[in-house]
Amino acid sequence: MNFEIVELEEFSGKKATVYAIAEIGESLTLFDKFLDENAGYEEELKDILVTIDLIGRKKGVADYLIKEKEGSPGDGIIALYDNPDKNLRVYAIQFGAGILILGGGGFKDKSIQAWQEDPQLSQEVNRLKEISRKINQRIIDREIQFSDNEIELEGDLEFYDEQDE
Repeated sequence: MNFEIVELEEFSGKKATVYAIAEIGESLTLFDKFLDENAGYEEELKDILVTIDLIGRKKGVADYLIKEKEGSPGDGIIALYDNPDKNLRVYAIQFGAGILILGGGGFKDKSIQAWQEDPQLSQEVNRLKEISRKINQRIIDREIQFSDNEIELEGDLEFYDEQDE
């Protein structure tokens, strides 16, 4: 997958920078597609958007706003919920308290226990795990760094499959 990490200025603020994944050649980010696909869940989406705004402007990526450890150890995959009693979720990659990279998500039926049991949620988390792996490799290779205040990514934020294999 060829993609870039783009800042969502409408959510970024003094506590965190919020990014999204945009596939090269696509006009919508994975997060935009999540919003479009779940437009019927207006109240739930509103709650998620309020949480994202809180993260960027007031709280940073605070533990009580997210569900940690949604992926594999060390990949930083988290989930944002609309409300603990609801089942709409968006998956993201977290770097510290100041960087959030939004991906896609969906509705988790109450009849399943884990995202691995749902084909759509599994696809979304697995895609983010692969993206996280590529970002972490660039951090190791010093092609991506954190800003001095640790709330921004700096460096090469465009990824092409042939570059990262």
